[in-house]
Amino acid sequence: MDTFDLIILGGGAAGLMCAASAPKKIKTLIIEANPTLGRKIQISGGGKANITNQFISTKFYRGDSSFIAPSLKNFTCKDSLDFFNGIGLEQRDKGKLFGKKSAQEFIDRLIDRIDTKDILLNTTITDVSFKDGYFLLDSLNKSFTCKRLVVATGSLAWPKAGAKESGYLIAKSFGHKVISPSPALVPLTLQPSEFWMKSLSGISFEVAAKLLDRSFCDWLLFSHRGLSGPLIMDLSLFWQKGLVSFDFWPRGSVKRVLQTKSKKLISSSIPLPKRFVKSFLNAVGLEDKPINRLTCKEEKILQKLHNYTFAPAGTLGFVKAEVCKGGISTDEIDSKTMQSKLQKGLYFIGEVLDVTGCLGGYNLHWAFASARQCAKNLG
Repeated sequence: MDTFDLIILGGGAAGLMCAASAPKKIKTLIIEANPTLGRKIQISGGGKANITNQFISTKFYRGDSSFIAPSLKNFTCKDSLDFFNGIGLEQRDKGKLFGKKSAQEFIDRLIDRIDTKDILLNTTITDVSFKDGYFLLDSLNKSFTCKRLVVATGSLAWPKAGAKESGYLIAKSFGHKVISPSPALVPLTLQPSEFWMKSLSGISFEVAAKLLDRSFCDWLLFSHRGLSGPLIMDLSLFWQKGLVSFDFWPRGSVKRVLQTKSKKLISSSIPLPKRFVKSFLNAVGLEDKPINRLTCKEEKILQKLHNYTFAPAGTLGFVKAEVCKGGISTDEIDSKTMQSKLQKGLYFIGEVLDVTGCLGGYNLHWAFASARQCAKNLG
């Protein structure tokens, strides 16, 4: 039976950063169930990895902001850029930072910073227990012991990246509460009453949305299975069930169009994809007729373009979700060390926790930031 000072379960973004940042004097073992390290980094961002964001802040996360804040303060966007210094980056909209070439460059940098050669791939841990100051980990072929155990096993999202529930099960075995995981950053499906949107597959334009006390504005993509695009991905992070409201023309004004008393058809007067406008008019029961022929009642109906309210049916599930919302409750984790408040020497980092970021590099940054917060307290 091999004994280590530290075992890290999971060789993804959080696990690799933790190993790369841990004191070099610590004898460390990384155990990864997949055949390769950093699988989720590798396939994220279209293979280029949206590694961080210039506007990192707790307001872009779903979770306890007082828990999230210390990690983000300890590891900023600048810290991430310093760590990956020399790797070419490409800045995109809303502060997103991607690799210019390949996500593999980020994985290689992380691995280069890991002193230990103790990395086990294709290894699934079947049981974890604690006795006499040591954690005992069993796999199908071998057992390990360690003084400190970091769980960085990720969530149920993206099964093709090796998603598993092992981290949740370990947490539960030590008495931790797990908030039921559900898909996030995921396309939404439609009720039959909104199936008219499916006929618009491939059309994309900027839309504003309101959900409870939150507002969103980004590109909406209509698909044959429902709604997708950056707007929907972010909205799905906060939507549970119930109504959402869309403004299909956030930079325009139906009121001003009506004031023109134009002889042009509605579909020619509103500068949105004509196929969308005609489908929308059909959905709200309006004939596509000249603006100057609309009745007061019809003018009021056309205003729904700015306030179209409906209830999505659900999501496309974990298979299409980039991340999960839910996970191990942060109430029982020390935000300064990422250590369990219930079991000394047990740490949880990354997506396995009940912390989820918006689209735009926030989740990879959380993985790195929580890992660094943990690693600095392992000395």
